[in-house]
Amino acid sequence: MFISTVTAITASVVIGVFYWMLQGLIALSAHVHGIVLHETLTDYSLIAIHSREKILIPLILLMGAALSSLIVYTFEPEAEGAGAESVVEAYHFRAGNLRGRIAAIKTIASALVLGTGGSAGPEGPAIQIGGSVGAFTASSLHLGIEERRVALIAGAAAALSFIFQSPVGAAIFAAELLYEDVLEAAALPPALLASTIAYALSLHILGPEYKLPSLRISNIISLYSLGALGSYIVLGLIEAVFAFAFVKLFFYTKDWFDSLVKEKGLNIYVKPVLGAIMVGLVGVFVPAILGTGEELLSSLLSAFSHAAEVRPIVAMHYSIFLILLVLALMKMIATSLTVGSGLSGGLLTPSLFIGAMVGQLVGLILGHYVGVKPVIYAYIGMASLAGAAFKAPIGLAFFVAEIGGTPALIVPALIASLTSAIATRGVTFVTAALKKPLPPTVFTAESLLQMLRSGGVRQVNITIPSLAKRFTPVNWHSSLSDAARIMVQTGQKIIPIVDDNNRVVGVLDPAYVGLDLGYMLRSSQSVIEVSLINAPIVRDSDPLIRVLEEMVAHGVDYVIVVDKSYRYRGVIVFEDIVQALMPYIAASIPEQNQKPQVSEADQAS
Repeated sequence: MFISTVTAITASVVIGVFYWMLQGLIALSAHVHGIVLHETLTDYSLIAIHSREKILIPLILLMGAALSSLIVYTFEPEAEGAGAESVVEAYHFRAGNLRGRIAAIKTIASALVLGTGGSAGPEGPAIQIGGSVGAFTASSLHLGIEERRVALIAGAAAALSFIFQSPVGAAIFAAELLYEDVLEAAALPPALLASTIAYALSLHILGPEYKLPSLRISNIISLYSLGALGSYIVLGLIEAVFAFAFVKLFFYTKDWFDSLVKEKGLNIYVKPVLGAIMVGLVGVFVPAILGTGEELLSSLLSAFSHAAEVRPIVAMHYSIFLILLVLALMKMIATSLTVGSGLSGGLLTPSLFIGAMVGQLVGLILGHYVGVKPVIYAYIGMASLAGAAFKAPIGLAFFVAEIGGTPALIVPALIASLTSAIATRGVTFVTAALKKPLPPTVFTAESLLQMLRSGGVRQVNITIPSLAKRFTPVNWHSSLSDAARIMVQTGQKIIPIVDDNNRVVGVLDPAYVGLDLGYMLRSSQSVIEVSLINAPIVRDSDPLIRVLEEMVAHGVDYVIVVDKSYRYRGVIVFEDIVQALMPYIAASIPEQNQKPQVSEADQAS
């Protein structure tokens, strides 16, 4: 409860700043276009649609992309692209570690991209920002691996709930995102608490009417007729085709941009700029596909909702179908170019936009025959396409029902989203997701030691020097107060003790021997008098299994690394071993078939 509360509040504040920056950049872009805003906006597409100077679109986006690229690749390359993937990867393969500075870099870079017309969503950056805040909060409190992973997912759920004001759907989505086939039940309670708190804060910061327009369904019984239920399955199959195409197009585009850097020698700073130029040129002709699409989608759903009663398809103008299809396809292309080139932005909001356009199109065709308004298919289509693309059909069904303002949508959305998710099995934006959870015993030194001894984890090419961190040691003649000051300055939980020749003679572990930090700061006692002489020590040439043996034997989560002459080389902590072994563990479980695979570069690092 404590972790979720702190994470939700912190993440909400950071994302509030992100939205404030985004609104400011949208206002600046509107000023450049010569448009006077009478309300705050977060969607560049509305500016682009009304602009008389369409040539400014690629120029503005070019400047935003150049600044974003410079910031990201100079300070934090991990902040490029979509954010959900990195959160899932951190949860499974980095022991929940996601650097705190990612939140700051992602906030600035994403605001620059979205505020100048990049076709992407705010939720991807927000999920990464929330996850980063959660992991940073847990690390600052010196919590363990499991607590940090909980905080990571709680932060991601809080971020999504803050943006879309969907506390239940956001929490289920965050817990569902981690695996292809199952929901992470252990992450659900903290995610629900964090998303509820973030929802309450969002009502105060963004306002209660920020979400998409609510639906008014006059005849709920009509939603559950046999014909209507069958039409949701048809909708799910059609949305599955678009979801499949969107995912494949995105990864094809991403691979193409990456190949320009690796094979053609394109400067990595130029890669996002090239993508921005291409998006800007598309936006000149179809400005509706630029920006987040949030306010435009809201306006379109309102228009769909207030449209005339359902008519037979023969009585409709076919230009409507063409417009909906073009919007869906062009949004797919523009988003793939934006995020695939490395620009910071999310894929969920574009998925909702595309799903709504396809859903409205299907609704215009089928709605008359089953007595269901086409706009309802637009809402259900959002859950169906996004649920298939992210393999989170349950969370997206609740998500759409919440933003649609009626629980009556849950069952139709579940039918369509489950259908599309099953039809596109194995195709997802989140390639770091496992097929099912790893055994919880993986996160203990005893279980890892047993797996290595039994050969359960094979082909481990990790050396001790590659894991050792350079903790600051103290000389054995130093006082406890000197050691305490180093611990305060560096954040170290332990202090290696060395002699005058830099040979390790012990370790100062205040938690193990029961020393209070306040007492240490006042004490002039020598560190050698209270240090552990029989410290957990390994040589830098020892195998990894020896590290775990020392940890288990001494009942600690660290070892001191020395050379053959016992000179100090560094410290290995248990969570770094978990992080290093996770790709090998996942790859060693036959059912996982996990991505990303361990490359030679990863093994060398």
